[in-house]
This record gives sequence, structure tokens and C-alpha cells, in this order.
Amino acid sequence: MAGSVFTRDWEALEIADMIAQHGQITVTGEVELTDTGSTAELKEHTPPSTNPKILLLDLVIHRQGGIQGHIAWFDKLTFKKKLSGDAYDEVDVLYGGEIVQRVKVEHPLTFAAPRVAPPAKKAPAKRKPPRAAAAKERTAKKAAKKPTMKAAKKSTKKSVKAMKKKSRTKN
Repeated sequence: MAGSVFTRDWEALEIADMIAQHGQITVTGEVELTDTGSTAELKEHTPPSTNPKILLLDLVIHRQGGIQGHIAWFDKLTFKKKLSGDAYDEVDVLYGGEIVQRVKVEHPLTFAAPRVAPPAKKAPAKRKPPRAAAAKERTAKKAAKKPTMKAAKKSTKKSVKAMKKKSRTKN
């Protein structure tokens, strides 16, 4: 069992029914094989992990007495196990007693939409009596009209004076 192994594309899905009483975990991944006639498989590790939320799997490569070639290929592996409820958070794949891959378990039926915080409640604004609010609105409207009226009066006064001067000089 000495040596190293190259693996890729690992995924662990734990799918439970709607009430999370029965389900199944499926672990898939690929391992590189180089010897002709070699096969690989995943087996549950014994003894199990001391942490019940971690599933330990052994990657076992069976080498036949075939010719060792220069051709390498990836063999897809699948491990399935029936469960009751939400059992695992992580899967560790071991080869020769060493962890070669660590995979987080996805729980597709238990995915929830991200919680959105409710909007913060604003403190109630102090309400002014209706008369005061109406009076304030009226003064604001009048104040806005006054400068335009004054400017208009000034411009008309200036134009009238200018016309009178012109008419005096012409006469």
C-alpha cells in the first residue's frame, strides 16, 4: 500500500426525504490508474471515525499482474450508503492510512435561502398638530413666491424707467 495516488472531482451528497427519516449518502470521485487490469473501489473504513459526523472511506486499488504501461486514465468511483436523517458533514478518503481527500457533504434538501434580516423598525416620528403643519406649508410656499415676485417687480420698474428716459430724450 505504499506510494501516492492522484484523485480529482470529489463530491458528497446526502439526500434525505422531506422529514429526514430515510436517506442516502453518495460519494463520487475519480482516481488515476496506470497499470493495465487495475481496478479501484471505495470501502467504508473500519473502525469508523471517532467523530460521528465524519465518514471515513478507504480507497482500495486492486493491481492485477498485468503490464505496467505509460497510459494513465481516470476511473470513476462511487460509494453509496443508506442513512437515517442528517448523518454526515464531511467525508475523508484514505489511501494507505493517509487522508488523500477531504470533502464537505452537501445536503440538497436542507439548503435554505439565505436569511434576510427584517427591515429595522423606525421610531415613530413626532406628529405635529395638523394646524401647525398646514401653517408651515403655507409659509414655505409664500416664501418661495416672494423672491420671484420681487425680482419681477424690480425688472418691470427698471424697464418702465428706461422707457421713460428714452421717450424724454427723443422728445
